[in-house]
This record gives sequence, C-alpha cells and structure tokens, in this order.
Amino acid sequence: MSVISEYQLTHCSMKLLEYLFYYRGMTALQLSQMYYESEKPFPTQKSSVHNYLSKLKKQNLVASKKLEDSIRPGSLYYLTPKGLEAVKEILNIEVGATENGFILLNEQKGIPTQSDLPYSLYQPPKQQIQHHLLLIDFFIRLRIHFFEEESVDHRLSMYCSTPYTYNNMDGKIRPDAEIILPNGDSYWLEVDRSTESHSQLLAKFQNYKNFLSYLEENNLPIPFKGIIFLADEKQQMYGMNRRWMNILSAYLKSMDPNQAADIRLLMTPLNRVEKTLRFEMKRVQLNKSATQLLHEKLHQRGYHRILPFIRKSDQSLFYAIAMNKKSYKIFYVHVSNAYDSSLYTNFHQFIQRLMKINQKDEVKQLQPEGVEQIVFHLDQTPYIIPTLHGDHDLKDIEAELEMLSEDITFIQLDTEDV
Repeated sequence: MSVISEYQLTHCSMKLLEYLFYYRGMTALQLSQMYYESEKPFPTQKSSVHNYLSKLKKQNLVASKKLEDSIRPGSLYYLTPKGLEAVKEILNIEVGATENGFILLNEQKGIPTQSDLPYSLYQPPKQQIQHHLLLIDFFIRLRIHFFEEESVDHRLSMYCSTPYTYNNMDGKIRPDAEIILPNGDSYWLEVDRSTESHSQLLAKFQNYKNFLSYLEENNLPIPFKGIIFLADEKQQMYGMNRRWMNILSAYLKSMDPNQAADIRLLMTPLNRVEKTLRFEMKRVQLNKSATQLLHEKLHQRGYHRILPFIRKSDQSLFYAIAMNKKSYKIFYVHVSNAYDSSLYTNFHQFIQRLMKINQKDEVKQLQPEGVEQIVFHLDQTPYIIPTLHGDHDLKDIEAELEMLSEDITFIQLDTEDV
C-alpha cells in the first residue's frame, strides 16, 4: 500500500484513479473492463472494483453521478479536485507542464505526456454522457485488442484541439480524440450517435475544409491521415448504410476534391473497430496482395499483359491497363475498407486522368474496350452510395457515383493477409 499525501492507496485504487484521470470519467463496468483487460469481467472482479470505488468516494477522491439512461445502469465516476491533485502526485506531473497527452506513451513507457491542466477540463461532459461513454468503450477496445507492437496510442480532445485563423476568421478544430497507429499514421475520431443533422454535418466538414486551407496557406503539414466516425454497435444492425450516405454526402459536398483526396474518411461501428483499424495498419500488405490477385484474375480473363499503376502518395493500387494483341481495357482498382471515402475520391482522380491514360504509348496501336472497376476488400463488401443526400447542384459528383457503380466487381482478399 502506498501513501500519497495523506491517503493510503492500494495498487488497484491508484490504477482506478489514473484511469479516471486519463479518461475523465467512466462507469464501474468500464473501469473493471480496463483494469482486468476483459470485455466481460467476472462478477467477483466487478464487485472488487465497486468496493475500491466506494472507499475512494469516502476519501473524497472520487465522486459519482447516477446515470438516468436505461441502456447503461449505474453511475458515472470521476475525480474530485482532491482526487485530481492526488493523481498529479502519483504521475509526478510537474506544475505548469504542457505535454502532448498521449496516454500509452505515459503509462507504458514512462515518458511524461500529461499536462498540468485545471480541474474543469477533467470533469466529464455531463450533458453528453452517452457520447462520452461510447468514446470510452472505444478506448477499452484499443487497450484490450491491441498490445505490444500493435498498440494504438490515443489522447482526448483537450489535447488535440487546434485553433486557427482563415480568411480573417478565428476557428477551432476539435475532434473527440486522436489515435496513432503503429506505423505512425494519425486518425482523428468523431463519435457519431446519429444525432447530428445533415446541416450540422456540412458545418463540421466546412470547419475541416477551412482548417486544411489554413494549413495549406501557411505551408503546414496535415497532422492526421484520416477521420474516423465511430458509431454505436446498434448502428451496425439499423441504418448503417443510411447514416454513411448522410455523412459521406456532407463530406463530398463540403470538402475541396484535392483536400478530400488527402484525407481518408472512415466509419465503423464499435464492434468492428479492430477489423477497421487492422485494415488501416495493413494497407500496404493488402495492396501488394491485391496486385498479385489482380494479375491472376485478369490473366484468367485472357489478357496477356497487365500494367498496374500505383499512387505515389500512399503506395496504393490506382488503376491498371490490361492488354490483348489488338485491344486494351482500363481498370480502376482500389483496396477499400467497409465504409471508406477513398473509394470515391480516388475514383474522382481516376476520371480526371482517364484521357491521359488512353494516350499512353503502351496502348497507341490498340483498340479501347472501355473502363471497369475492381474493388478489393476483406470480409465486408464496401457500401457504395447511389446518390448524394439532400439538396445540391453537384451533378459531376452524382455522375461519377453512377459511373462507379455501373461496371464494378468486388473481390474478397484472404483474411490471412491482414
């Protein structure tokens, strides 16, 4: 047992306090899941955590708020001002420290990453409790399912919020969280409970557009690879495709096409987080496997020469030219996650280049056979929206969506490749 200030604390008590510090507020079940690294902790484990929380409340280190939602019975636990000061001692956070906020870097590697922030920033958002708890469920899955060399570090919005000025207007980009994949790619997280209207989604992506324009104007690098919309598991069963159509439509309407090509927008329900993120981790390997499979499939169709072309920016398959003795066909080729904007944004760039592709030296003496789309995927076939949601005058985008769906083949990659 350790003595912190005047408090006697067990190892479990200190870990619970640390979790509440890192994540601002959690239910007893979530604390049990995180502490015991299990989505289904035993009743004795849950009871033990309840007992420790009761003792911490008596010491005035932790407070609780009863949840009034039948979906999650129980209470939300969070630090008191005294509890916050105790944790700052446990973690040896220096007065006035300003750090980057990545949790695993601090917890597992002992590198100071936590700032000396005021108590008001550590209280959970009590007006959006379910939104916050879904985010915590996401973090729990990161900690349980990704470890050692696969660890996915993460930090909360208070650390990744960024103010900017564009067109003489002050703005702030404030994702709900940020994750760092093992390859160093950063993704910003937006928790989506289907409560934002289409106009609110348009405003959200307009803010992203302004931020990216600000970065470009000031020759600053884009600090993230993509944006992940996190949905509740129930969305997997009810309305996932409909919601994706709404979100992606707002994205395509709001973003500049060149900006959208640089940022990958994804959506995943909570129960597919591991598959979605592992797909992103293995994109390079999946593209190599898709290239090999592409050769096999097109050779089987009678083409004797296949030329695949790779995007330089991310080493992904872009298109291929398949040739016979007298003719050739152009294939738009893409390796896609289940709900993935790059399927559309890359196709837009492909259409812009189509004339030049038809003028390449390799095909000058051959007759064109047209264009076809091949999309590689894992267990879930990517959903292609049929049209844009809501009012708009973007006929070019709608025409491209129609072209994408017209002559398309989906090919499943072997799950062993992930």
